[in-house]
Amino acid sequence: MKHLKKKFEFLLSVRLFIVVLISTVFCFHFIDIPLYEYSRSANRMIFYFFQKIIDPFSDIVDPGNVIVICIILWLLINQTRKITNEPKKVRILSERLEFKKEFILESMRYYLLIIKHIISSILITGIILHVLKYILGVARPKYFFFKGYERQDFFNFEHKVNSLPSGHTQAAFTVAILIILYTNRYTFIIFVIACLLGIARIFMSAHFPSDIILGAYVGSFFPIFIYKVYFLDRFKKLNKEKLFDFKTFLKMLYLKILV
Repeated sequence: MKHLKKKFEFLLSVRLFIVVLISTVFCFHFIDIPLYEYSRSANRMIFYFFQKIIDPFSDIVDPGNVIVICIILWLLINQTRKITNEPKKVRILSERLEFKKEFILESMRYYLLIIKHIISSILITGIILHVLKYILGVARPKYFFFKGYERQDFFNFEHKVNSLPSGHTQAAFTVAILIILYTNRYTFIIFVIACLLGIARIFMSAHFPSDIILGAYVGSFFPIFIYKVYFLDRFKKLNKEKLFDFKTFLKMLYLKILV
């Protein structure tokens, strides 16, 4: 359980919250419009890079796809649990995995906790983000510049005025934080991809820079907050000596079909 060593305390700090809040307000009033207008005159190759290469990548890491995968894994784990109640089948499974029954049971508890954390993080963070969108009521760039919308109209459900925070950026950072937390690998690459997905929203005329900043913070904060508040103690109760790696976990789910 290497993720137990990753603290992410800075994401939960009051100092970071203040920095994000000040940065968002400052960008909203002084940076958003000039920077957005400047982006309109960017080189065509930059537009092509963000619109044709980076932005479509957001469909691959879409939280909805992640949830579907997690639900499938959850169902397979539950089916495997039923096998563990059948002595003959569990013996065959243990022999093929080269792990005893207690390892299989403890590992299933471990990966089920991860799945529950991923699903709850995506759903709760998404709900909180949309509440903020409704409260803040900030117009998207193309509607502010070309359709005559007011920059801000508080408590508005209309899609055209729910720009702040950015939903795509929040989703990118939520998925990124979850991957980093549980794989403990490729941190820099994953973070850069999440940032590029956020920046792409500016070039898609969907968001201002302040939307990206707050979206990235919301997407990063809540998965770690949920982890610390609810899941961390449950992970600590597991026996670290009786857990196998993710590759063996997938092998177990595959063998379950054959047993």
